[in-house]
Amino acid sequence: MAARPAFRVHRLAAAAAAGLLAVSGLSSAVPVSPALPAGMASGGVRLDPQEDRRGTGVESVLTAAGSPDLRADQEAAAAQHQAAAQHRAEAQAEAQRQAEAQQQAKAQAEAQLQAEAQQAQPAQQAQPAPAPQPAAVFIPVVAAGGQAAVDACAGPVRFTPVTVSVSIAEHDLCGGWDRMGWIQPDTVVSVQGYGTFTAVQRMVVPRGAKEGVLGGFAGGYPPIFLQTCIPGTSEMLLIALR
Repeated sequence: MAARPAFRVHRLAAAAAAGLLAVSGLSSAVPVSPALPAGMASGGVRLDPQEDRRGTGVESVLTAAGSPDLRADQEAAAAQHQAAAQHRAEAQAEAQRQAEAQQQAKAQAEAQLQAEAQQAQPAQQAQPAPAPQPAAVFIPVVAAGGQAAVDACAGPVRFTPVTVSVSIAEHDLCGGWDRMGWIQPDTVVSVQGYGTFTAVQRMVVPRGAKEGVLGGFAGGYPPIFLQTCIPGTSEMLLIALR
């Protein structure tokens, strides 16, 4: 009579053990749900946990962007940038000052060398100007006028029909050839009332030539010239003076 209850107990224990194995096997096959956040466990409902986390991240970024530490870092960076720019400007100004100082020193050194070279050279005594060569020929001028004044045979005449230059004319037969015919270039000639000149060129032209021939004479229209006829010919001798 005592064995039945024991058997029943054993059967119940066996059944309980079989039930635990089944539940254990079933539990191993079904994934366990993750634990809910504290807010949900306490009854709060969150439709999108990811959205909630994203919102929390943005808020933290905005909070960090406006934090005093970040502003201080930005101000420090700006101050460093300004200081670097000022340092570069000062360095450029200093380089320019140094270049100008070098140029000035070079100019002073060159001036000093030039002054020393001049002092080292022996002083040269000023050479006296050569005395003016005395006039070899004196040409008196007795009158001024046209052909009639020349034909008067009174001496050299300022022949006024020639206007581009001063013409001193005298007939050969009236002494003009003897007075002028021998004058060569480089001869010093003193003309009464006009000054002292040097003969520079001789030219022979036909009698009655126009004053335009003087354009190609002695460089073009000499300031003064002598003229006389060449004996035995139909030509005239012109002597340019400068």
